[in-house]
Amino acid sequence: MKKSLLLLSMMLFAFCFQSKAQDWMDLQHEVSLSYGGLPVVDLLHHYENYFDPSTESVNLYDDKGKFGALNISYIFYPDEDWGIGLVYSYTNSDKRIIANEKIVGDFVSSFHSICPSFKYNWYNYNFVTLYSRLNAGVAIATAKASFINEENRPDEETKVKAFFMYQVSPIGIELGRQIAGFVEVGFGHMGTAMAGIRYRM
Repeated sequence: MKKSLLLLSMMLFAFCFQSKAQDWMDLQHEVSLSYGGLPVVDLLHHYENYFDPSTESVNLYDDKGKFGALNISYIFYPDEDWGIGLVYSYTNSDKRIIANEKIVGDFVSSFHSICPSFKYNWYNYNFVTLYSRLNAGVAIATAKASFINEENRPDEETKVKAFFMYQVSPIGIELGRQIAGFVEVGFGHMGTAMAGIRYRM
């Protein structure tokens, strides 16, 4: 009797495991939310140099820290190994404008990035998935410079510009199936290192 129950339990476990594996392959829609540190706009001065708030020599001093990148993505999987989708990222920075070693104003910039995304799962076993990601799209950047205690300068200047934007993440790891936590490293609008949670349906 005990052997029969044990055999039946093993058969049910195997059937459930097979069903879950099949269901996992049928989960073609993935949404995720993540936070990334040091996105490319914080690492490269190229983006802020365009928004030089003055024709004279000034420096931007970051005394309020960096926001990082908040990312929301959707991926559709036509195949279990690769998916395509869209990623939205937001980041901003708040800095002081320095001239002649004096604070002369504030500089605030924000970036809204929308990028098509390609994701490839190159290792998938049980609850562990290793993947790579490539994004390419556009970022709409807005910068505002507000000056104080200065003559012959506007009180405020605002500029808007579109930049080519991207993300190259050679390695990411997910732990979980339908609901998974993940960590990803790369370079681009999503951040140099990011962590988040995703859900498949």
